[in-house]
Amino acid sequence: MGYESSNWISLGSHILDPNRGIATMHLFLALNAKQVAKPNSDDLEDQELLFLSRNAIENALKEGEFKVLAWSAVVAMSLNYLNASEKQKED
Repeated sequence: MGYESSNWISLGSHILDPNRGIATMHLFLALNAKQVAKPNSDDLEDQELLFLSRNAIENALKEGEFKVLAWSAVVAMSLNYLNASEKQKED
């Protein structure tokens, strides 16, 4: 999507369809990503890149605005990582 980061955090690999053992998703959190090119999805589907504050993302998760479970999972796992990192810095 036109962004890159040198700091990728693995959030794990998870099977999306455990009954059939297929469709593994590999989740990552890219920290300090910077725009390096104009976004181009090379896809026929229209996409919109949204920039939300952390507070807006937290509220969207709480309000159930992410309609796909994988999206909710990666957002929750990312927020959990960020919260744990901040707490560790405080201690």
